[in-house]
Amino acid sequence: MLRRLTVRKVLLAAGIAAVAAAVPLTVAAATGAFGGSLDHQRAAWTRNERTTSSTNWSDIPALSITRCAADQVTAMLNVTLEGGPARFRIVIDDVPEAPMIPDSARFDPQGVESFGFAFVQSVHPFEADDTHRFDVQWRSATGAPVTLRQGMLNVLFEDGTQGCP
Repeated sequence: MLRRLTVRKVLLAAGIAAVAAAVPLTVAAATGAFGGSLDHQRAAWTRNERTTSSTNWSDIPALSITRCAADQVTAMLNVTLEGGPARFRIVIDDVPEAPMIPDSARFDPQGVESFGFAFVQSVHPFEADDTHRFDVQWRSATGAPVTLRQGMLNVLFEDGTQGCP
């Protein structure tokens, strides 16, 4: 009986140790760092109202910026919303599978409210070209109508050097 309890305790301790060792690896895999030398910024804004109740991602055409950029890019988004909750993300070079970090932000207006959020990502040349397009996409989080009253995208970046005009 005593030996059976000892074996159970050893197995329990080994299981706890295995979980404890796996948790830091999982956390480490979900973190990272970028860097760059900030050279420029570019802004785009809209005051044209638009409404959606679609739960599919769609571009906000006025909130798109194309720049020659390298290394870390920070995209600051500011929006004024009314209606249901909305999600926003920023997609680089029309690749929705790899949005800027974090993958999206949710805003839930109570009346007419303004929200701001910053996204980051590191960009590199594609086919020897540092030209990148940054598109703001949005969708209704629940299917309820949401109205974008105005929005602004400000992109902070380091000049790219390859293939840029």
